[in-house]
Amino acid sequence: MSVFEKLQHIDRRVTYLLLVAVIAAPLIWRLRLPIVVSPAVRGAYDAVESIPDDKIAVISIFWASGTIAENQPQTEALVRHMFLRDKKFAILAFDPQGNKFSYDSAARISKEMGKEYGKDWVHWGYRPSANFVPLLQALPHDVQGAIGKDYRGTPVAEIPMMQGIEKIDDIGLIAEVTPSQTLEVWIAFIYGPYRTPLIYAPTAVMAPEGFNPLDAGQIEGMLIGLKGAAEYEHLLNRQDFATRAAGALSTSHILIIALIVAGNIGYISSRRRRLQS
Repeated sequence: MSVFEKLQHIDRRVTYLLLVAVIAAPLIWRLRLPIVVSPAVRGAYDAVESIPDDKIAVISIFWASGTIAENQPQTEALVRHMFLRDKKFAILAFDPQGNKFSYDSAARISKEMGKEYGKDWVHWGYRPSANFVPLLQALPHDVQGAIGKDYRGTPVAEIPMMQGIEKIDDIGLIAEVTPSQTLEVWIAFIYGPYRTPLIYAPTAVMAPEGFNPLDAGQIEGMLIGLKGAAEYEHLLNRQDFATRAAGALSTSHILIIALIVAGNIGYISSRRRRLQS
């Protein structure tokens, strides 16, 4: 068998071993691959930078274990950025799994960065998604009354960070992290009547619904799936999970392209040899 024929019949076990190697390399050795930050991610980053010191941000959590690979890195990148800039924020979960995941992530990062619960951040706990619209209708007029108690069961009125946070004017930014079609609800009930800045962090498959609001100026920026989280980490000068995972996706795609090219070269070369013989 000639080398050209071998290129067309690479053992699948060799292919799988190569795939494992190129996926593992960025995850283990933290290879620094080029990252180009999109204007959408830059807009989200600048929106966090611009949160007034006398206002808080709200990170809305609509995701669960099914999209944890994309939505959790987005959430953690936003949390880190706010801690780095001393921006106070509250997390509000509309999924029971996301409620636990987001609290654990923020608590871990808070400990790493020397931040204090109740002073630098708070978790407002879980609200059923069925109450999504009623909550957004009540929140602008009475934040503390609409939320009631936090993740730990403490009345939010007793939390130091929440002192003076009463209406929508006291919220400087809302970040929606979600795999669902929830952005339009935030636009309808919050951005539309109150012009509260929004940023959007969807899974990659849901990103198309964000481009029209982005172009219309209804959202400040967008983190598109794992790639968007990696770009955000790049702006923070970090190499966390999203950056490593995006590197693994890139190297695996390069391998697949290389194998396709090699197979086609083998096919064309073998065909020419048969025609010449």
